[in-house]
Amino acid sequence: MKCKRCRRAAAAVDLPSHHSAFCPDCFFVFFRRQVEEGIRKFSLLSPRDRVLVCVSGGKDSLVLWDVLMELGYDTEGLYIDLGIEGYSDRSREKVLAYAGARGKEPIVVDLRREGVPIPEAAKRSRKEECSVCGTVKRYFFNRVAASRGFSVVATGHNLDDESARLLGNLMHWQRDHLERQHPLLPGAGGGLVRKVKPLWRLSEMETAAYGFLKGIDYVTEECPMSHDATSLVYKEALSLIEEKMPGTRSKFYLGFLESKGTQSKGTQSKGTFISFLEEELATGRQEGAEEPLAKCALCGAPSYAETCAFCRLKEKVGKGGSR
Repeated sequence: MKCKRCRRAAAAVDLPSHHSAFCPDCFFVFFRRQVEEGIRKFSLLSPRDRVLVCVSGGKDSLVLWDVLMELGYDTEGLYIDLGIEGYSDRSREKVLAYAGARGKEPIVVDLRREGVPIPEAAKRSRKEECSVCGTVKRYFFNRVAASRGFSVVATGHNLDDESARLLGNLMHWQRDHLERQHPLLPGAGGGLVRKVKPLWRLSEMETAAYGFLKGIDYVTEECPMSHDATSLVYKEALSLIEEKMPGTRSKFYLGFLESKGTQSKGTQSKGTFISFLEEELATGRQEGAEEPLAKCALCGAPSYAETCAFCRLKEKVGKGGSR
């Protein structure tokens, strides 16, 4: 099969959802354009931004860092060592090797030194590992970005992640989560840094193909603590549908965003969803946490309650260890 773009080289990546197949060079062009379009649609980044890219050692986050550097953004990587025996060590090695080969030195936060390694924190707080992990990572994403002068935090969430999350929220009619789901979460006063998901238009298969063709060495195993995560069930369900009807996943998520009034023919005018976000921020709430705009009494982080979710978690972990 010939590349559908240059029509000369042999195709290396088949994309049924786009009715296309590309040679490596043309696929890189396609991939970068998808990222650029995703950024442009919602003004996720500007040339003036200092971008903190959250890297886990997996394909999506390392690919995100790679493509943002290629596009000329001022980026640094943040790796959070979750304290998962074996897995975290292998992940850290991948991040350090990738960064070192490009003259970068990632910022590393070791949760064992912070007193909240995920396995132990989940056990002592009697909460699900993924819930604890989310709380801890959100805290350090924002703390590192705010303390080091980054204007935006970028994560490697892709189309599969976002569509699976959307399906889960719809299945359970999580209205609050549906209202807040978006590739852009604006920052706010009080130290809350903007968060963006530049890979929202690209599937997991596409990021994997980019990483493979670029020779990016990443951790291929799933996090051992996510084996029973419900998101994997939703991903599998959507993959079955996608196999029979290519393009369904993209239509599902893009249709959701369009229904929120945010996809207005490429204009940068604020839709109803962005207005909703600003209204929510004004009242001190944002996605997934008891956020803004007061200060945590213990650590000073943005918090909706007197103490932030991270400090409450750390207190539970400490009490668990003293028993």
